[in-house]
Amino acid sequence: MVNTIVNNYVSPKLSEDIGKLLIVLSGIFLCIVGLTIFQDFLESKRNGYHFYFNESILFKTIWFLFIPILAILHKKLENETFESFRKTLIFIVTPIVVHLFILPFVAVVFSVLFYEGRYDLYKFFSYTLANDLYKLVIVYSSFVLGYKYFTTLTRNTYIEETKPKLSTIIINNGRENVVVNVKDIIQITSATPYIFIHLENKRHLHSETLKSICGQLDSNVFVRVHKSSVVNISKVSSFKSRLNGDYDLQLANGDLVRLSRTYATDFKNRFGTGHQVNL
Repeated sequence: MVNTIVNNYVSPKLSEDIGKLLIVLSGIFLCIVGLTIFQDFLESKRNGYHFYFNESILFKTIWFLFIPILAILHKKLENETFESFRKTLIFIVTPIVVHLFILPFVAVVFSVLFYEGRYDLYKFFSYTLANDLYKLVIVYSSFVLGYKYFTTLTRNTYIEETKPKLSTIIINNGRENVVVNVKDIIQITSATPYIFIHLENKRHLHSETLKSICGQLDSNVFVRVHKSSVVNISKVSSFKSRLNGDYDLQLANGDLVRLSRTYATDFKNRFGTGHQVNL
């Protein structure tokens, strides 16, 4: 049997990535504003009426509000775990409603300051409902669901990478239980449905699969060199090319192990510069 592993959960922080995303979204929204203003210009020419740039940009205020609201939404999402569908729905609906009610007031203020107050709250509110509601739903739903997905993905990856690795393996040998220190293992080979754990002068048959044991060992120390073998990289004395893509590994106990070309690149990347090798 193998000693139990206990995972400690640490919530990941995506602030830096989200900050970059908000900058990218700002650029996208500005491009959209420019394109829609150009679209208004083309529409005015097609229908033969005057094009008013100030009026056109006024009705694009919806895009400028996305960035501050998304920034605030991100701050609210940082400490959330999205445990229920209801909570996720709340984080989608709330910014939509806030945006819908803030937009008319902001637009009216601009109308009073720059357009002699020609537009009222109802006109902006009704225009937004009729023409822009789907934009709010798409942007805020995508942001919240995307944040939820990447937070969950990053959290699971973080837990997998930081969970404690095995330090000892307990091998049952009849009535005797043998405790093996992981650092003393030279290599592990498959003997389906079992594995052999090789030490300096002996080897033990252990009732576990190669895939299972590898998932519990430090992948920077125990490296797959063949589909049926894993070596402790600190026990490798040297490796030599066979000139066909494969290599021969010389282990500390004198064993010679084949390094398959399939795993050669990963092995050399992990081997590092701290080992003395013969090429």
